[in-house]
Amino acid sequence: MDVKYINPFLEAFTRTLEQLGVKDIKRGNVKKKSKFYVDLDVSTVICLKGGIQGNMALSMPQDTAKQLASTMMMDMAVPVIDDMVKSAIGELSSMIAGGASAMLTPLGVTLQISPPTVLLKPSDINPLETLAIDFETQSGKIEFNIGFAI
Repeated sequence: MDVKYINPFLEAFTRTLEQLGVKDIKRGNVKKKSKFYVDLDVSTVICLKGGIQGNMALSMPQDTAKQLASTMMMDMAVPVIDDMVKSAIGELSSMIAGGASAMLTPLGVTLQISPPTVLLKPSDINPLETLAIDFETQSGKIEFNIGFAI
């Protein structure tokens, strides 16, 4: 995986969270996974097609998902993971994928982005090698996963 294609996703991730008012975004551990899987409580997966084939996913503990959803819904109380929370977290991943797509266009890469799929259990997505980057934010831990073949 070429870093010139990964960096737009990481930049879109940071910019999108900052635009929502999430502060103190700190990049943590980076690990390579032999296949694309998510194993935290709440995950949202986007399928990428076009100039890049693969997936992007955000994976996080329930408390992080509830806090992010609350932030996106003007600090509304979010006591449980319900359809509204799943919709908010899905929308967050769509915003990030869309931002990355816009940054990739000048590199000659055009993307088609699927609607997000929200998962509430650990799941294997595909056999693609994946880069997983941990982020700590004021809302909690988020694992950003990206795996693709060009």
